[in-house]
Amino acid sequence: MAKIVFVGAGSSKFVREVVVDLVSFPELRRSHICLMDIDQERLERSEKIVRKIIGDLKIDARLEATTDQRRALDGANYVLITIMVGGFKHYKSDVAIPEKYGVTQAVSDTSGPGGVFRIVRTSPVLEKIVRDLRELSPQAWILNYANPMSMNCWTLDLCGHPRTVGLCHSIQGMYPQIAQWLNVPAAEIKYAAAGINHVNFYLKLEHGKENLYPRLAAAAERIIREYPAERVRFELLEYLGYYPAEGPYHQSEYYSWFRKNQAAADHYAVETYWGYKVDWEYYRHKTAQIERQIAGAEPIQYDRSLEYGARIIHAMESDEAEIFYGNVRNRGLIENLPAEAIVEVPCVADRNGIFPCRMGRIPTQLAAVMSPHIHLHELAVQGVLRKDRRMILQAIQTDPLTGTVLALPKIREMVNELFEENALYTRDWR
Repeated sequence: MAKIVFVGAGSSKFVREVVVDLVSFPELRRSHICLMDIDQERLERSEKIVRKIIGDLKIDARLEATTDQRRALDGANYVLITIMVGGFKHYKSDVAIPEKYGVTQAVSDTSGPGGVFRIVRTSPVLEKIVRDLRELSPQAWILNYANPMSMNCWTLDLCGHPRTVGLCHSIQGMYPQIAQWLNVPAAEIKYAAAGINHVNFYLKLEHGKENLYPRLAAAAERIIREYPAERVRFELLEYLGYYPAEGPYHQSEYYSWFRKNQAAADHYAVETYWGYKVDWEYYRHKTAQIERQIAGAEPIQYDRSLEYGARIIHAMESDEAEIFYGNVRNRGLIENLPAEAIVEVPCVADRNGIFPCRMGRIPTQLAAVMSPHIHLHELAVQGVLRKDRRMILQAIQTDPLTGTVLALPKIREMVNELFEENALYTRDWR
């Protein structure tokens, strides 16, 4: 009976989806599911929805809920991390403070000022998870869903837990949309992608023997009329030659081209605070839905989702291999990116573990736009592990968008204000 632990289990919608996925596999219906969160109210909501799932399906799963991380991790086989340290309060301040200086972020969870200060807040939690696992469950696999994905995985690896893979939604989530745009059955598309999390591109998009890229490029004007923000991704396709998997709002803040000023952001229809607003409304909507489902006023949907987590666990607990996209240490998987980078590549999971696939060289123009973010990730991770304010400043100086908008002294002023906002997490920094 595998022990599957959710750290950050207060995310009831995510817990519901993954548990539904888990119990869709007969081999996992007797799993020991342990929910852990520091917020008792949110934890209880997640416990109730999982108990409802177990009761509806009349299965023999074991359920436990606790606010004690060590208790949760003791004997764990799989640890799913889905945390947002600082919550929506800091999600908002990560955007609001840079906005005062002209650095307008749409999401702020991956790179740039917002992403860096997420790892400032998140790193101590990750370090403690690794310390506890080293003592209690050193062979556990960590499946990290939390952002900033690359920096979280880099931190977990440097802290001494290499059995880590980061899981995102974009690559497996975007190609069905492309299929719909082009009126092609999604199941018939063959694709390959690679890069770093959220700055990844489809290297191959095919239907049978047809390369779909010419059709996608030809459809740009029609698609942009319906979805104006897609202008960002179609310009990337036009000028870089490949289409990115992650959405246009995210894409707009990773480069120097789309958010130089408000007029530019308006032209590309990429709203500041978009991620915060959407995620806050989504959280409220899904929380209300969970409450209705707990009360029996709305049915739970038992269709298996596109999430990789349960499929990976099933593959490692059965004889059925699973191919998925994961975030792992590079070490030559993408030859023209730094070996120490966290890259997103195809992986295979089976009873023996997780095995990433070598992708060789990617087009140089794609490696070029990824490189600043890789160096930002390294500086930020080293900065948080050393508690070094100067390295955090240097990380944010590396961000293409920040450097386009601000001179160095202004960047320092902005970073100092972000440190003030995050003083609770940096009291012992130098």
